[in-house]
Amino acid sequence: MTTTSETETTESDHPPTSIPVGDTTEECPYCALDVPDKTQYRLHLGVEHYERLADAERERFHEAYRAEADALDRFRIIALGGLVLLYFGFLLVYALLAA
Repeated sequence: MTTTSETETTESDHPPTSIPVGDTTEECPYCALDVPDKTQYRLHLGVEHYERLADAERERFHEAYRAEADALDRFRIIALGGLVLLYFGFLLVYALLAA
């Protein structure tokens, strides 16, 4: 059986963060977490407080999530391409030195 104290998020549950002085932050209205930018704020709301969000806020979360997923996919493709080039580069160097 879970109690409300076990399921509610408290400020101590959050990982330690460091935001430079003078930078503007977005504060979560549900758990008072300071988030450094709007995209991270929307992702935090959707991941941590999805059931509390209105339809418009949920749509903004989905847009931010899709943009984050697209950026991650692009990074994976570039990283894979770099690994393939590195592999064939080492293979070429080995072939030249072994001959």
